[in-house]
Amino acid sequence: MTQTEVQSENGASENGAGARIAPSGETLKNVLESLIFVSSRPVTPKKLARAARATIAEVQPLLDELVADYQHRGVHLYYVAGGYQFRSARESADFVKTLVAPKPIRLTRAQLETLAIVAYRQPLTRPEVDDVRGVDSGSSLKMLTDRGLVKILGRKDEPGRPLVYGTTPGFLEFFGLSGLKDLPTLQEFSDLTDEHKALFEQKTGESIDVAAAELAAAEAMEQAEQELLAEEEAAIAAAAAEASAEDEDDELEEDEDDEDDEDGEA
Repeated sequence: MTQTEVQSENGASENGAGARIAPSGETLKNVLESLIFVSSRPVTPKKLARAARATIAEVQPLLDELVADYQHRGVHLYYVAGGYQFRSARESADFVKTLVAPKPIRLTRAQLETLAIVAYRQPLTRPEVDDVRGVDSGSSLKMLTDRGLVKILGRKDEPGRPLVYGTTPGFLEFFGLSGLKDLPTLQEFSDLTDEHKALFEQKTGESIDVAAAELAAAEAMEQAEQELLAEEEAAIAAAAAEASAEDEDDELEEDEDDEDDEDGEA
């Protein structure tokens, strides 16, 4: 009996009839490569470990090796949206699109503005988006939700119970981000190279107006500061009103005590 047959027999006796032995070493690495290849969406290390009957501690170093293995090839292994996915190399984009030529997702300026506000200030409600933009954003939010870039997170605990919005894993995948922490700052956005601007225009169908973006961001920050100041002033006013009400209650109690004392003396 060969070693493989012995291991198979032991595996069957310990884990049940027909149980397969979990792969390890180079075999496990090949299994992970296959799993990522056949998946149409980014796969998390946890799902890969479960599918390969391994632990995350065993899987993660092999995933790092695979990323390095594909670093200088026409297909790269990227970590996007919290998982791993094979994608063509960015430098090959011009050649790939001539063959594949997928129809890009076209976003209007209103939708881009709405998406940016949701991405940077989530979770937030539609009225909060409207306050930043100064116009109604209902149709833009619906379109972004239909396209899987924005989702409903729940309802806010306030009168009317408005819906709360946030971005989806599809948003991260669409823009090639591993997480929201990878969103560019205003300074990074201003310093975009022509190549990245062209990529943005290709993805969204809209040109980048840095000056307008800076103005919109500045207005959003100013409005946020004004809202914070208004909240602080409202809190101070509420505290003052509460203190005044307590003083009036104390004075009323003192007057009642004085009247009781006078009645007792009489």
